[in-house]
Amino acid sequence: MILDPQLVGPNLLGGSDQTSVLAAMRRDAGGALKRRYPGATISRDAASPQAIRVTPVLQTPGALLPWLKLTARLDFALPGGERVSVGQEFSLWSVYQHQSEAANFVYDQLALRLP
Repeated sequence: MILDPQLVGPNLLGGSDQTSVLAAMRRDAGGALKRRYPGATISRDAASPQAIRVTPVLQTPGALLPWLKLTARLDFALPGGERVSVGQEFSLWSVYQHQSEAANFVYDQLALRLP
């Protein structure tokens, strides 16, 4: 189950841009996990006791300068109560170069770090 994404740090995006980024984070984090684990089911049932809850997180830098970095994370809440995170830093320039596929790029890179 993909939970609501979170932007942490300075709010550098306006309303509609922020809404678009949050929607892409949710959609593309789920897509990256499906590509990494083709047999997985992305559920919307919060009551499922075996569901792994995943929160996509982006920690934003202090300014939108190409050499600064953002940190992307996937926070997992496992059925037994354990919590696991996988994260990676990306330069804003490397993310920007992927344009409309930026969230796909970021979350595919994170999914590669999973077992």
